[in-house]
Amino acid sequence: MGAATKAVPARDVAKWAFFAVLVVSVLLVMYVDERFLVDYSDPEWKHIAPFKWWLLIHGLAGATALITGPFQFSDTIRRTQIAFHRWTGRLYVGAVCIAAPFALYIGTTFEKQQLAWEQPAQAGLWFLTTALALLCVLRGNIPAHKLWMMKSYCFCLVFVASRVTDAVPIVFTDGGLATFLWYLLAAALVGPDIVLTTRELWRKRQVR
Repeated sequence: MGAATKAVPARDVAKWAFFAVLVVSVLLVMYVDERFLVDYSDPEWKHIAPFKWWLLIHGLAGATALITGPFQFSDTIRRTQIAFHRWTGRLYVGAVCIAAPFALYIGTTFEKQQLAWEQPAQAGLWFLTTALALLCVLRGNIPAHKLWMMKSYCFCLVFVASRVTDAVPIVFTDGGLATFLWYLLAAALVGPDIVLTTRELWRKRQVR
């Protein structure tokens, strides 16, 4: 019992560290990559002009998913504020159901061909993992729900991770960026399995 209790603070520290890095990454991306939102002379407006209204809907829904997602991973909220947990979960699922299809349309219609091939996988897997997370919780399979929810939020975070590199002097070719995005999708798909498996193996080692 003592060993198991000691493992909890370390897990919490890791979780808080992850979300701290996430907040810093989001702020960095907003500063470096999304400044055009407040600078109407930015040339990015010319790029998004053909789909700016589609992008607005996608962006608002995506931001909702990005903000509400972390509340799903709080043990305290799940334990003490179950109604809040469920409502933020519904908001997250609803946001994904809007953001993912719009991302698919924008990516396949307006992006360059090399990047357009990746867009159906990114948007489709985001939608699929979210749907599976919802199905699992409706069926009462909480462990599976947690795993698929983690995968879903990882796909949500591809938006952030793919833009953090804009803050450093790295210039991707279209092919290089597409390859980088495929690696991020692979990480989103298997990363949660690695985290949960490592946590379980560590827990068993501590109990021994």
